[in-house]
Amino acid sequence: MSSDERLDEELMALVRKGDQSIFAELVRRYQNDLFRFCLHYLKDVERSKELTQEAFVRVYVARDRFDDSRRFRPWILCIARNLCLNEIKRKKTVPMESLEEYASTAREASGEILRSSSDGPSEMLAAAERRELLVKALDGLDSDSREIVTLRFFERMQARDIAEIVGSSEGAVRTKLHRILKSLREKYHDLREHV
Repeated sequence: MSSDERLDEELMALVRKGDQSIFAELVRRYQNDLFRFCLHYLKDVERSKELTQEAFVRVYVARDRFDDSRRFRPWILCIARNLCLNEIKRKKTVPMESLEEYASTAREASGEILRSSSDGPSEMLAAAERRELLVKALDGLDSDSREIVTLRFFERMQARDIAEIVGSSEGAVRTKLHRILKSLREKYHDLREHV
């Protein structure tokens, strides 16, 4: 079985046994995700690159402490998050970017979100209006709530993985996410009524 077909946890087990060359595969798999994750917190390209590299160094140094029963992705994201939070504390910067800025990284080079060819001008205008209202509602969240929403919907992570990253229980994350979504629905509805 090639390293491309192996699970991250299997690769980490090989790294723990001393196979240093296999670590490059983990770096290849996660370097872009980790950079984007750090950039989300820091909003500084160069510092995000540095902390991405630092996260990989920490993973390699801590390789013997990796618990085979845990999943690798939440573990490395937790390491990166802690590095970012320490950097934020050190610099006392704003910890989260606006969701509009974050969402813009998923757009085409022109800045437009991909649409179907059946969208007419009125549908596109309505979609833009809904998106603007949703961004306003999301930007009104506290940083902890935005972090959970970002991890769940932008990073597409499950509640158990989010819990591991933010140092909470899966049940607490699910409850908080439910409350956040309920609050967003109410804010979104209120915002739509005033437009």
